[in-house]
Amino acid sequence: MPCPPSRLPISLAFALITASAAAQSTPDEALIADIRDSVAHDLDAAELGPIYGAMVSITTAPEISAATYRVRDDEAPPTMRLYKLPLNWTLPSDDPDWAPYVQTSLGFMEMSSEMDVLGERILSSWRAYGGSVGLGARMGQGPLTWIGLASVGLIQIENRARYDGTIGQTLLKPVFEGLLFDWDATAHKTGLAIGADYERDFAVWRMVARGRLSTMRVKTFSTSSPAVEFASTGSALTLHTDHSRPLPFAVGGYPARVHVRSGATAYLGSNRAALGFDRYLELGGGLEIDVSGEGSAVDAVHLSALGIWGPDVVGWSLSVSFGF
Repeated sequence: MPCPPSRLPISLAFALITASAAAQSTPDEALIADIRDSVAHDLDAAELGPIYGAMVSITTAPEISAATYRVRDDEAPPTMRLYKLPLNWTLPSDDPDWAPYVQTSLGFMEMSSEMDVLGERILSSWRAYGGSVGLGARMGQGPLTWIGLASVGLIQIENRARYDGTIGQTLLKPVFEGLLFDWDATAHKTGLAIGADYERDFAVWRMVARGRLSTMRVKTFSTSSPAVEFASTGSALTLHTDHSRPLPFAVGGYPARVHVRSGATAYLGSNRAALGFDRYLELGGGLEIDVSGEGSAVDAVHLSALGIWGPDVVGWSLSVSFGF
């Protein structure tokens, strides 16, 4: 299981760095080059690639709520924040059993953590931003419909680090720069999702259950350093239920519904815990405002707030989405 970003694999370089730091306070270029070679040799692409790939995937994954996640880690708990704008358009169709749609997602991810190396602190932050667009279809009529979606995306991922102390500035920064920290990469991703929606009315309440199984392939095509080139594949299973009923009053003159929402997300495969957690539950509620009408490009506005709990993560979500 890959370690979270707060524990990147640099163990074999520690002994050499310790000896070098004790030997001289201002390392020369030859010594730094030797240490960099040792660090580069110790890097495990099979371990780091899934971590970077998971960061890219979660940034625009449409089935994962915009949220703040705090990984449970007694030594250096990383915090990840996501900001997303999902958009959906239903396309016209003459076949009642076939409803094509377009799904897009714009996202920004930021993850920060601390590392203690030789008694000095390194503050590291990862950022990823980009978007994806997918073409899908809803098939079937009645309470049960089937969903299929294929998507492509483009993501920029960056790392920046701040080094505290003399050793950090004179030794650690030139050693790790471009290998573990302070690099840029651009990646493309392709995804496929299948699932089903089930809808049923209970008096004034409406229940909608959604299940999705998705897989995504991420690969870099431009990097600032060969050390951060990666290709990774990941999968996720999501289940969500939504219970809603009409409100007896209008919101801003528009009809509205109140929602009670719950969900579960599980990452699959040998790299499922690449970000430090592999599953979590969501519970909360929201409001749907029907703004459809003549001259309106938007059909509905969805507002929601959710709590997030898992064995290795806690957090919360505040999200806004639009239906077209």
